[in-house]
Formats: sequence, structure tokens, C-alpha cells
Amino acid sequence: MITFITGNPKKLAELEKILPQTLDITHQKLDLDEIQSLDLHEIITHKLRQAYDAIKQPIMVEDISAELESLNGLPGPFIKFFHQKLGETALYQIGADNDHVTITCTMGYYDGTREIIVDGVMEGTIVAPRGEALFGFDPIIQPDGYTQTLAELGPDIKNQISHRRKATDAMVVALKERGIC
Repeated sequence: MITFITGNPKKLAELEKILPQTLDITHQKLDLDEIQSLDLHEIITHKLRQAYDAIKQPIMVEDISAELESLNGLPGPFIKFFHQKLGETALYQIGADNDHVTITCTMGYYDGTREIIVDGVMEGTIVAPRGEALFGFDPIIQPDGYTQTLAELGPDIKNQISHRRKATDAMVVALKERGIC
């Protein structure tokens, strides 16, 4: 059993739709200190150690980075704080229309001895909000190769192409390669 640490019910719901049924996952809300860094792997490593120290069982955590080309990669992992102050259209408000964005989901696993960190990346364009907001920045990101935003594409297509899907797929492969699942 792996415990996914999150206090975000939308993130959990999305992950549960993406994860294969063969992976035995539960979840727990745990308040973790958020270190300030532009390095997602450093942030994830800190979260992994802190969460494991608290519950002493195999855990998974994730974090997101949103890098705008026009801002030389900012806000990066600080996107959470921009969302808290500006709302879920923060990237649209601070970026340029048709700005290129790189969204990265970094996911980590730790069981006290083995650590795995993987990334899932989705490239796209920032556009004026379109579609019903499902989660986060879905209405303002148009993935490369598509003419619709993530919100317009809907959850089924989004969950096939998203940064979170790519990170989850990479994590499942890594867990299987190490005989963890």
C-alpha cells in the first residue's frame, strides 16, 4: 500500500482516474513545509522525507511547475502561490496571450530506502479562458497539437495527455522495474 499525500481533492480525483487499478493507493492529507526552490526535484525530495518521517510508510507526493516562456521560466513551482493570490487564471493574467508554457508534474515515491522521482511534461499555449473550469488552469492552456483548451477537451482526453498522466505513467513503470508493484 502506498499513501499519496495531498490535501487537494481535485488532484486526488484526477490521479485516481489515471492510476491503474493494480496499484494499491490510499491518500492522506498532511501539512508539509513548502521549501522555496526553482528545482522541483529538490522540493519533491524534501516533501518525501518530511511525509515519510510523519507516517513511516511508503508514500507518493507530487508538485507542479508552470514555466512561461515570456517570463524566462517563471513562475515555475511558485505557481501555487500565484493561484492563491490571482485565482486559477493566474498564468493568463501574468503571461502574454499566446505565450508558450511548459507544465511539469514531478512525482516522487519513498519507502524509507528507495526513492523514485519522475517528471511528466506537457507543452502548450496560454489562451483566454475557454471551457468549463474542471481543475486549475484547464481553461487557459491549449496543449500543443490541439485547438481546444484542456477544459474544452474534457477530462477523458485531458487525462490521456496531461503532465500528471505522463508523470503517473513514468512512476508506474519505475515502480514495476523495481518490483514495488
